[in-house]
Amino acid sequence: MKRLGGFTLIEVVIAVMVGGLLLSSIYGVFGAVSAARDRLEDEGILYHQARIFFDRLGGELSSMRMTPLGNRPVLEGGATVQGTAFLEFNTELISPLQRQRGGLSRVRYELREEEGTLTLYRSEEMLLANLAASEPLVFIDGLKSFDLRYYAGGQWHSSWTRAQPPQMIEVQFEVDSDSGGTIPFRSSLVLSGGRG
Repeated sequence: MKRLGGFTLIEVVIAVMVGGLLLSSIYGVFGAVSAARDRLEDEGILYHQARIFFDRLGGELSSMRMTPLGNRPVLEGGATVQGTAFLEFNTELISPLQRQRGGLSRVRYELREEEGTLTLYRSEEMLLANLAASEPLVFIDGLKSFDLRYYAGGQWHSSWTRAQPPQMIEVQFEVDSDSGGTIPFRSSLVLSGGRG
């Protein structure tokens, strides 16, 4: 009796099982790569926000006006009445929209707690023009923590109210990532002319 060519039932079942295992492995790898891509995309946005903040703050502090104008100190910082951090100073680096108004402004960064989340706001007041301070704009939202420290005279201070600016300001904050982790950011900004 001559045998006909073809696959037996056992061979077909084994081929289907091997194919299923191969497809489930490929799907698992694809899912892991997709999750990693989403996490990196989310973290990339947070790193971009932090870079913009540190670039902006660093530029404003490097253009800080060292002589006081009026009765306010050149730079002051600490805690608001609500207990959240703030930093306020005179700078010659102003927003592009305000360029036609003059070259000196008072910038304020202030942390506010709203419904359990922390948000960093920025406002600007033109000092050489009779204009009201701008409405505070959201600079970074979704913060988990935000701390400022001031270095002068060989030690760190949690607030600053002296007439002269400190030698250095340390800024550190944490942002909650959508992927479930917390990303810390930290930078120290050296102030030219700061003596404390």
